[in-house]
Amino acid sequence: MTFLGLPQLRYHSPWVQNLISGIGVGSSAGMYVALNLLGAGGGRPDSAQVVQVVNATLCAVWFFSSSFGGSILNKLGPGLTMCIGVQTYVVYVGSLWYYDETGRPEYPYASGPIIGIGAGMVFITAGYIATAYPEERDKGSFATILMNMQALGSCIGGIIPVIINRNSDTVSGVPRSVYISFIIIMIIGGLICLLLLRPQKLTRDDGSIVAVHPPRGAWEEFRSNLLIFTDPILLMMVPAFLPSEGFLVYSGSVNGRFGRNELDQRLTRALAYKNNLRTRSLLAFIAVVLQIPAGWALQAVLDYPSWGRRKRGLVGLTGVCVPLVGAWIWEMARTRNYDRNNPPTNPTDWDEPEFGWIFVLFMLTWVFSQLWHNIVYYWIGAITNSPQKLTHYVGVFRGVLGAGEAICFGLDSIKIPFIAEAGGILLFYVIGICVFFYLGIYHIKDTNYDHGEEGAVIPNHILEGRGLTAGQHVEDARRVASIDRDGNEKVKVDGYSA
Repeated sequence: MTFLGLPQLRYHSPWVQNLISGIGVGSSAGMYVALNLLGAGGGRPDSAQVVQVVNATLCAVWFFSSSFGGSILNKLGPGLTMCIGVQTYVVYVGSLWYYDETGRPEYPYASGPIIGIGAGMVFITAGYIATAYPEERDKGSFATILMNMQALGSCIGGIIPVIINRNSDTVSGVPRSVYISFIIIMIIGGLICLLLLRPQKLTRDDGSIVAVHPPRGAWEEFRSNLLIFTDPILLMMVPAFLPSEGFLVYSGSVNGRFGRNELDQRLTRALAYKNNLRTRSLLAFIAVVLQIPAGWALQAVLDYPSWGRRKRGLVGLTGVCVPLVGAWIWEMARTRNYDRNNPPTNPTDWDEPEFGWIFVLFMLTWVFSQLWHNIVYYWIGAITNSPQKLTHYVGVFRGVLGAGEAICFGLDSIKIPFIAEAGGILLFYVIGICVFFYLGIYHIKDTNYDHGEEGAVIPNHILEGRGLTAGQHVEDARRVASIDRDGNEKVKVDGYSA
């Protein structure tokens, strides 16, 4: 039974499973975002180099763990995959805390590849659930729930240091109490993720199962993963994936990541480039708070029932890309005279007049850059309903996203001009916008239920409207998804001849 139009609150419902997945993302990636914006691990003179190396390593490993992690998800299942992934974030936070306390970089360096593997596991699972579990009419809301749960995690991670640092106007490292709070939240969130179930164990509100997803052998999974790289539509979307989180590196650097003033070697502490600690804390908190209602506003467009899916996607894309491009052009104008080798000795505080326009621009760049994720998830979910194929689509998205972040960390570590870094991010956004408009006009269909896809199950209410039998359709889906173990019949793996 529904309440106020909400889906049924059942453990075996796709909606509840997406909510659990969002808890995992919020308690891991949400906290990670908050830490990056605060400059965690940044209380020492060489912190910029150490943190940049750790994060660059993380993202480089993330590329491979995401691109080929669909096979891990299909073997372990969503619950175990995400639980393990979230716990690797605990290792990362602990390493930054250790570095802040001791100044020794060995533990942080070791944590980079560990969280790189874990991040791939978390986001493949979350993206798979957000794109494969919903009906076509709900794909916008599932993507919004995922991203807003991550934002909620960042809100929690942001309000903690705001409270702790409310009376501090110094540029100090992140307090010990912040690290402890984040670690506790991550451990609990990871354990909750053990409640996640495979799609064939779930039922929609109309009684239909979510998907048919039989197990495969290791070689079959790896072959399926490789074949996805031959998909021309996926390859077209790669430029749109690259800047999706690279902007986090830039925002943390220009607004608050720690760096050393190389023109004055007598300084023994690191300096935030533009804003002090409590200002960074406020910016981080307000940005993720605003992201939540903005996400629901976009969802209202992407799932608007009176429009076809193509129109919904194109209107939503336009609503995101116009302010997104405008904000990044403004960002380039703002930073055109910034000298990275000579950061200000008196970072901006929240009670100074200059803070007003910094606040507005940061909100614009942050909110609409985050909404770009919603657009990507919607486009991926609109291309196919096949759960097997979506596993690898999402994996490639998160892998390329990690590669883009790694590139930004590398460029940021050599202190390229801020205007050049912002310009590069804007360039890939513009390319991605053009690609999505092309795909939306020529490749997005109003429904993919009209042709059979591997593992996809049409909802009962759709079948009833067409005068078809639900049971027979499920049997057909199982047959399409099955693998002929005798080798007598040439089958298709994720839509490609295998």
